[in-house]
Amino acid sequence: MEVIYEGKTKRLLKVGDHAVLKFKDEVTGDAEGNPDPGGNLVVGTLEGKGAASAKVAAYFFKLMGEAGISTHFKGLRSDDEIEIALTTPISLEVIYRAKAFGSFLARYRGHVEPLTPLDLVEFNLKEDTLGDPLITRQVILKLGLTGDVELGRIEVTTRRVAGLVRRVLAEVGLELIDMKLEFGRAGDKLLVIDGLSGDTMRVYDPGKKKVLNQLELAEGFSLT
Repeated sequence: MEVIYEGKTKRLLKVGDHAVLKFKDEVTGDAEGNPDPGGNLVVGTLEGKGAASAKVAAYFFKLMGEAGISTHFKGLRSDDEIEIALTTPISLEVIYRAKAFGSFLARYRGHVEPLTPLDLVEFNLKEDTLGDPLITRQVILKLGLTGDVELGRIEVTTRRVAGLVRRVLAEVGLELIDMKLEFGRAGDKLLVIDGLSGDTMRVYDPGKKKVLNQLELAEGFSLT
């Protein structure tokens, strides 16, 4: 298998004419070593996290498919791997913020309270060397990362996925704080790619009054 991309929490492998996304046990966090799915640093490992993330990603991809949302997902390949279609990635991270948390609080310190309802879609340039900076719609278009119509479809799809995620979380007594989606193209078809799991979303348990880690999120859906 050829390694196409090595990320902090996932490894993308080419297998013949398709690809495999392997989820790692590595955990991201902040400069102080605190675990946080929004962090850009690897701060440790959590045994079983890779398998938990793969199962949660497969769960949400299946829900998207049932809702008519196109994705690159083909199936769960092993405990910590999903099989996916090869796509051309769009160099954007699309952030849906249900509530104020993490970098949003840091960016607007003093102007917003933690967990204030937001319902916002933000865009970041996907570029680790630049720290994945916030990017506006106008700059996205100027840089030619996507066109106006496709960018509108990305935002609409993000809100559809967010609505689906919020609904299924509510069914098990959990709340979405925020999540990150990525998109790619297969020909002229727009697809949700990467993987929606505890590595790319923050989920709050009101009963425990805590943000769940990847294993706890999988347990919430009885996927462990």
